[in-house]
Formats: sequence, structure tokens, C-alpha cells
Amino acid sequence: MDSYQKFEDAIVEYWEAQGTSSVRRPYWSDAGEPLLEIPLLEKLLTVAVRDGSSAQSGSLAKALDMWVAEELRAAGFDAQSVWPRLVRPRVLDPSVLRFIGSLDARTAEKCCEVLPRFASANANVLGSTYCKQVDVGLSSWMTGPEILISTKTMSSAFGKNLANRFEEAYGDAKNLKGRHPLATLGFFFLLNSSIVDEPRNFSKAITMLQKLRVEDDAYDATCLMLVDWEEDGRLAISPLNEKVPEGLSATSFFREIVDLTLLRGAPESHELAREKRRLL
Repeated sequence: MDSYQKFEDAIVEYWEAQGTSSVRRPYWSDAGEPLLEIPLLEKLLTVAVRDGSSAQSGSLAKALDMWVAEELRAAGFDAQSVWPRLVRPRVLDPSVLRFIGSLDARTAEKCCEVLPRFASANANVLGSTYCKQVDVGLSSWMTGPEILISTKTMSSAFGKNLANRFEEAYGDAKNLKGRHPLATLGFFFLLNSSIVDEPRNFSKAITMLQKLRVEDDAYDATCLMLVDWEEDGRLAISPLNEKVPEGLSATSFFREIVDLTLLRGAPESHELAREKRRLL
């Protein structure tokens, strides 16, 4: 079992209850906005903290990673090319699976048994100056990285930690764009809604996220999402998100990620994602 297993179980349970899956569900509204599965995000975030994990443990960030990846699959991108994958191994080139699928059943079964030993739970992408572990992405051996998304979570000590987070984010963007200029880069920041009670820090977070996307060789899309820690241990997406500028909203983020990736990709690529977009 890996650190993503509890989220895999929660996602499978969620879609079974819905009687559908991320791939089959509609993704775009009539107005052209992504129909985000916010209840699933709340479920995953709650799973992350109810097992005793702290916000600093990384469990909350992994819950966010799995949700972002599910949204990319729902948009129509290849489920095997998006990481973290819903099943182990979490990061795997889809050509490997196609090769295994071409083998006879007995050989394919043996390959699947040993495959986890040769795959990783992390995606380390070479940038222009250093390797960077990327939280969520879309890639294959033939295309190289097409989507690279960094996720961050923060529950407290905003004044102390915000500057460090944005310095890291800025450097990572330059590093990745330097080697992969056509990849769509995103930065998704999940914050405790208590930051709204600190107007100076809240304003700083908004300004920095906006600045991270100003330059051509930085991020293509950035998002600020606020979450409430409920007394019963649940995490819920906060009504205070109405204070976040539309350009930093989750709907704007995924719309830009999908549209830019389709624009930059080959016309014959991502057939399902293009078909879902055309159905508007």
C-alpha cells in the first residue's frame, strides 16, 4: 500500500455511489465552464485529516493532487498519461501499458506483478537547471510533458511562510518553462480560509499568485482556493472563495489548463478532451 491508497479507495467509493466515473461524467457547462467535482475534493481533504495526519504531513497535498488529476481525466485526457494515476504505479508512461497489453495473458500478468518495482510514486521532471518533482501532470514518451501542475497547501503561519512558497514557485516555473516552453504550467494553492482574517496576508497571496502568471516563462494558470476546517473534522470549500478574483478561481484555472493544452498539442491529440470541449 502506498500513501495514495486511501484516496484511491475514497475516489472509487465516490464514483460507485454516483453510478459513473470521472471519464464518463460531463465536464463542461453550457456556458463553457468546467463542472468541477467539489464534493469529491471535500471528501478527499477530509480523509486526509481524519486519519490523524497534520497539514504539514503531506497527506493534505496528496489529496489535492489526486483531485486535480481526476479533474484532468474528467476533462478527457488519457487516464494512463495523467499522474498521479488512480491505481499503482502512480507514475507510468502509457506506452509501457500498451506494450503489456499486446502480450499474451500469462506474460502480461507476470509483467504486471513486477511492474511496481520499476515505477515510481513521484514524477521527477528535468528542467533547464535541475530536476523537479512535479505533483500533477500529463506526459508520454512521445510528447514529453504537456501539463505540469504544482500544488501547495498552507493552514497557518501565513506571514512566515508565504514569501518562501512564492520564491520556490517562481524558481520552479522558470526552471520548467526553460526546458518545456510548450508545456502548460499551473500552480494551485489551497489555503485555510482563516487567512481572510489577515487582510495584509490575504492581499499578498492574491498579488503573488497574479504575479506568478505575468511573465511568458512563468505559470500559465494559477489558483487560490480557500477551505474551512469544520468542528466535526470535515474540510469544506469556503464561501469566502467569493473574495478571490475570478482569474484565480478553480473554474478559471482548469479552463485555461485544458484550453492551452489543446491549443498547443497536435490537432489529432487528446481526442476525447477535444470532443468534450466541442459538445458545448
